[in-house]
Amino acid sequence: LPYLDLLWSFAMASSSPAVTSALQSILREDLNVDMSRVSPDARLIDDVGLDSVAFAVGMVAIEDRLGVALSEEELLTCNTVGDLDAAIAAKSRNE
Repeated sequence: LPYLDLLWSFAMASSSPAVTSALQSILREDLNVDMSRVSPDARLIDDVGLDSVAFAVGMVAIEDRLGVALSEEELLTCNTVGDLDAAIAAKSRNE
């Protein structure tokens, strides 16, 4: 699905390509998300279908792969995939 990669690259211009790639990998491999349902504006709960267990698994995977530890409060401010990508990128720049 090359058009999805192009969409991601435009929508995530303020993020890091490494963060975006890792987040896509986490969603696909660790959380078994159907990537056809994922876009930067896809809502994590309503569109992507993440639940509390998926959030916990995702937080561990983000920390393992990217070395970024998001607090529960930071995670709760992320409504969309794009929000999560931006939060990870911002935190990785500050750490």
